[in-house]
Amino acid sequence: MAHQVSGRRGQVLRAIREAGPVGVAELARRLALHPNSVRFHLDQLVADELVERVPGAARGPGRPAAEYRVPPVTARGRDRRYEVLAEILLTGGLDGPEGAGAAWGRRLPERPGTPAQVVRLLDGLGFAPEPGGDPHRVRLRHCPFHELAARHRDAVCAVHLGMLSGALEGGPLRARQLLPFAEPDACVLELEELRD
Repeated sequence: MAHQVSGRRGQVLRAIREAGPVGVAELARRLALHPNSVRFHLDQLVADELVERVPGAARGPGRPAAEYRVPPVTARGRDRRYEVLAEILLTGGLDGPEGAGAAWGRRLPERPGTPAQVVRLLDGLGFAPEPGGDPHRVRLRHCPFHELAARHRDAVCAVHLGMLSGALEGGPLRARQLLPFAEPDACVLELEELRD
């Protein structure tokens, strides 16, 4: 399920993205919050798999304090859908990866017409989409074909873009571009409204 993060929790998440691995005390200082309030939000972000707890650097005797970071896209869940990728490539004919993805996307029963519907479709396909302030820019926090995408980025990401292009065909939106690994913890999809 996609997680909409706003309010104080969204501020904590943004601060972690900006600071990299960071401890509770530093987050509390940056956000002018009580450390207990920061811990409360961190616990929920960790439970939602939007943030991970890692050992901090040792700064003297004793166990180092935990730090928090946004996990890389590779760490986002275990859901892999290689059978979907195989089906796309086997039934897509000789149109190449993007053409095969588009043919598969055209057969999807859900035909999204708004950015929110695109987010729901991507969520159902296992991409853990995270919409932001711009509804036409969607962060994809999980890749169901990640190991292959890391080794064969051009082909696998072309399939992803084709899937969306096919699903959006004939509607008011198009997938303008997919930026693989555009951020340390996400790929980025950019949508565009079609003008008549």
